[in-house]
Amino acid sequence: MQCKCGGVLIEGKSTYRKSSKNFTFILENVPSTKCMRCDEVQFSEETKDKIQKMMNRLERDSNEIVTGKPSSNLYDY
Repeated sequence: MQCKCGGVLIEGKSTYRKSSKNFTFILENVPSTKCMRCDEVQFSEETKDKIQKMMNRLERDSNEIVTGKPSSNLYDY
């Protein structure tokens, strides 16, 4: 596999970090690939989808805690 810079990608594990208004999310030991040339870390589409679902849930739940108002979206439950 090759990176867009032309470097070689190697498989490994990485840490995913994301800050939001109400929380900071850190997920360690996430399967990923890393470019040997530019150090860019890439996650598979499946992994990105799973992380996004976790982030959506955390965002919703943290908003409920901070505002004291439950989510009004039925699809959230």
